[in-house]
Amino acid sequence: MNQIADLADLSLSALQQAYRTGQTGPVAVTRAMLDQAEAVNDTLHALYDLRPDAAMAEAGSAEARWKAGTPLSPVDGMPVTIKDSVPATGMRWHHGSALHGNGILGTADGIPTRKLKAAGAIIIGKGTMPDFGLSGSGVSGSHGTVRNPWGTAWNTGGSSAGAGASIAAGIGMMSVGSDIAGSVRLPACHCGLAALKPTQGLIPHAPASTVRSAGPITRRAEDLLVWTTVLAGPDADDRYSVPLLGTDPAPGWEKALTVGTCADFGFGPTVEPAVQTVFDTALQALERIVGRVQPVTAAYGFDAYLPIDDSLKLRGWYEYAAADGEHRAKAPTELVDWFAEARDWTPARIREFETGIERGVAGTVALLDGVDFLLTPVMPLVNWPAEDRGPVFGMPLRHTTFTAPFNQSGHPAISLLGGFDDNGLPVGVQLVGHRLDDRRLMALATLLETELDAMNAGGRSWPTTPVVSH
Repeated sequence: MNQIADLADLSLSALQQAYRTGQTGPVAVTRAMLDQAEAVNDTLHALYDLRPDAAMAEAGSAEARWKAGTPLSPVDGMPVTIKDSVPATGMRWHHGSALHGNGILGTADGIPTRKLKAAGAIIIGKGTMPDFGLSGSGVSGSHGTVRNPWGTAWNTGGSSAGAGASIAAGIGMMSVGSDIAGSVRLPACHCGLAALKPTQGLIPHAPASTVRSAGPITRRAEDLLVWTTVLAGPDADDRYSVPLLGTDPAPGWEKALTVGTCADFGFGPTVEPAVQTVFDTALQALERIVGRVQPVTAAYGFDAYLPIDDSLKLRGWYEYAAADGEHRAKAPTELVDWFAEARDWTPARIREFETGIERGVAGTVALLDGVDFLLTPVMPLVNWPAEDRGPVFGMPLRHTTFTAPFNQSGHPAISLLGGFDDNGLPVGVQLVGHRLDDRRLMALATLLETELDAMNAGGRSWPTTPVVSH
């Protein structure tokens, strides 16, 4: 069992069983995934800093532990990747941009990296991201444009772009991304994957943030819980970190649930017909799963994305202004033109958008009043050309209508595959839960995924041979 298409079809639990029985092992699996990276990365530009020699040595050690019946964890010997922005000893941090020259060589592991290594997971490389992480695309000044294996002319989403492309192409069993406006959920949506943006602080990440979360991206929602369990929990380096609470829900628990549904927050780009069709299909699936589904009316009363956009402009300006002057000319003009106005902002101007964000958080919290979970689209549109930083020129995250508000509010949210459009491109749906209810959210996402796969005649066939499109 070392053909990449066969491996891509395996759930994490199935691969664990294959390791236990000796049907396959970490050496064969890691070798197959490294070979797949070599075969497709020139097309996809998804990964860099591949470490084949170290990965194969670690795979040998993990295989010996499985044979002895002493794996370090359920993910011992599982190949994974990490995002450019996640620090790792001996691997380079670029933050997606030529602004940082040849990158910064890591001299210490970030929290997710430490946790993965302690569990025996094998980090085979880093995933490409766009400049500064400030576009929902794979357009990277440091590593080129990431291509979507479902159709190479199409966008991967971002900013965990390389993660989306590589996981969809069968490379790795999981990738750790980070999400500040949708950056694990958007590439999951574009690439037909599952991703968790957890309750703020559940998966610790440094520097500590009130809005940016690390999160796992997998091929299936059913795999999210194991990886979240590995990555979650308090850590001294993240002062906002919290534990994973609760236990697996009892059989039949879902029949007592009320799930709200909303495909219109009252602002942002119009939802495309293909997205609405997939959303409606997911709604029908939920009606068969849970006790009650009811529409929810958003009541923001203003465009709640605009203050979020201002906060992202300020973030971009800070990184740009702090960079070495000789490299600033390498920053993409489109992004600089977008965030440069922050250079002249007064404290009063900053306070204005911060107040707007708080107003938006109140509207987001209200969406979950009286319901256990919420179903929304992930994005209002299906896709756009790979070379574009976003569907709205000069406003690279304008389409994050349904994702960014939950970064600000701290709610957990999962993107999972809902279906496909007429071009065969994936379309995601999003489930949102109350804070600290991540475990039940992942359980409901797994139930919904199973129902949707049954409705879609068995689900998907992974594009391990990228579809070259023009």
